[in-house]
Amino acid sequence: MRIKRILSILLVILPISFAETSWSQPESYPCDTQLPSLKKTKNEIMENGGIWGLFEHTKILRHESSKAIQLDSKIQQLIWLLNYLCKTVNGVPLNELANYLTKNLKEKSKSQFRKELIILGKSEAEIDLWFDFHDLSIKNEIRKLNINSIGHSIQKSVLIINQYNQLAQEIEQSPNREQVQRVDNLYLKIEQLQSSDSYLALALKETSQVPRWDLDESTGGS
Repeated sequence: MRIKRILSILLVILPISFAETSWSQPESYPCDTQLPSLKKTKNEIMENGGIWGLFEHTKILRHESSKAIQLDSKIQQLIWLLNYLCKTVNGVPLNELANYLTKNLKEKSKSQFRKELIILGKSEAEIDLWFDFHDLSIKNEIRKLNINSIGHSIQKSVLIINQYNQLAQEIEQSPNREQVQRVDNLYLKIEQLQSSDSYLALALKETSQVPRWDLDESTGGS
């Protein structure tokens, strides 16, 4: 039960949400030919508790399980970012907040809408953040990505996932203290990939710019 609870936490650590979209898919579309196998490998490991689960079940590694869960989380994030790139190859669909802002800003000026939001309890800082996000959302709705570049990002990630899979197998078969350092190294390698790969860096930037919001509060709901 504890493993399932931890995995459920991992699955919700990524707060961004975006609508489904469609696009023309060439025969060699990497999101169809490469990404599914990465997801499958990752899911097979996570179903058994991830590397965290392996650490938890091993006496000599149990006290370092926090490092293992950080790596599991980073792997989840990497796959999620690749999926985000695939879903938004032809632009980022407006989310619920962006749609709400767009609708109101078509009907009234920013000054009028700001007054309404203040009455609804929003701070000036929060309103500025929302307006900046609206402008960014309109821009990103029509931005395009190069499918071959997404493919390169996926290919780089294949090496990471293969190392993660290999490490999980070795821990399961013959756990030892040296594997703690390998967990740390792999975590750092993912961070370096996410900062050095232009598309993964773009995905991180775009998803981090989505503010927290409560539309029920904004629209007077309960």
